[in-house]
Amino acid sequence: MSAASRNGRLYPFFSYYGAKNRAAPLYPNPSHRLLIEPFAGSAGYSVLHHEHDVILGDLDHRIVGVWSYLIRAKESEILSLPVQFEHVNDLHVPQEAKWFLGFWIVKGASYPRLTPANWQKSGKYPSSIWSEVVRARIASQVGKIRHWQVHCRSYEEMPNVQASWFIDPPYVGRVGRHYLHHHIDRCNLGAWCLSREGQTIVCGADGEDWLPFESLATVPSMATRHGRRFSHEAVWIRQV
Repeated sequence: MSAASRNGRLYPFFSYYGAKNRAAPLYPNPSHRLLIEPFAGSAGYSVLHHEHDVILGDLDHRIVGVWSYLIRAKESEILSLPVQFEHVNDLHVPQEAKWFLGFWIVKGASYPRLTPANWQKSGKYPSSIWSEVVRARIASQVGKIRHWQVHCRSYEEMPNVQASWFIDPPYVGRVGRHYLHHHIDRCNLGAWCLSREGQTIVCGADGEDWLPFESLATVPSMATRHGRRFSHEAVWIRQV
């Protein structure tokens, strides 16, 4: 098994609140060559199907900056990033790299942090926190997403083309408020999802009703000092 993959699968490029890395294999495979994620986040579904022509969109300029950096970064540039530091702003690296590291030093954050969490500094989890192991893994993967695109734009600005659409908006209610842009007109979003050309996979949570969702699975999230949490995922799918 290479550092870059598990049976051809890439590891997550960074940790993010609400990421679909664990749930991604539960959704149908893309039926089109072009794959679009208009709420990119850490793009767990696209990472799983990285060989497709991927277009990411997000309104959070930090997310867009991180993906722009990863798409263009050379392996040597990733390997030159420091592993040990006390504050991200002390580093002499591009701002996009600071945001990238900020997502790694506090797991499951909705925005890049500035100082490492205590458990990150402990070094007990070298394969899942920012470490030499993770740095080498990401460096070995960046060459596999050179063909990706990322844009800082609203979902409404994404061109309606034949594609596999993986639409994972912020959850409704309290759990969705952690995102920078979480005020979304669900009626408008639902109509927009219904109007997509091609295969459409829309993520939600059990109880959301702005589309006729069906329960998908109960998915464990990452473990924290408070224990492991679970998300009750729902989905609406139109296969074209």
